[in-house]
Amino acid sequence: MMEINNTVLAWILIIAGGFLQLGWSIGLAYTNSFTDPMWDAVTIIFLVLSMICLEYPMRLGIAFTTAYAVWIGIGVFFTVVVSYALGLEDNEFTLGMGVCLALIIAGVVGLKLTPVEYIDGHEPPSE
Repeated sequence: MMEINNTVLAWILIIAGGFLQLGWSIGLAYTNSFTDPMWDAVTIIFLVLSMICLEYPMRLGIAFTTAYAVWIGIGVFFTVVVSYALGLEDNEFTLGMGVCLALIIAGVVGLKLTPVEYIDGHEPPSE
């Protein structure tokens, strides 16, 4: 059986949590101000799972700012794409919107690739 180290597990969870944001953000469109019990439950379940997938990797040593940026970046990008694909948006997708989404992804990648300097030598726990 293949063993997954903590860092790999942390990144898998952050990415999964980003995708789980789709469930609650799209689910909000169907809750009718939280008056539809089925969609209310779906939205809340996806919200809780998404938050767990953000929180747990930080316990494994991923910096909060990096984890949050990747988590939110994935969530924003795919929520926009899926909401347009499902016809939940009233306006058309424009080139400018595409450029802004690309900038979000570029910013997330930039944060991940930028070397980290630790304050007072306090590094996160090792694997």
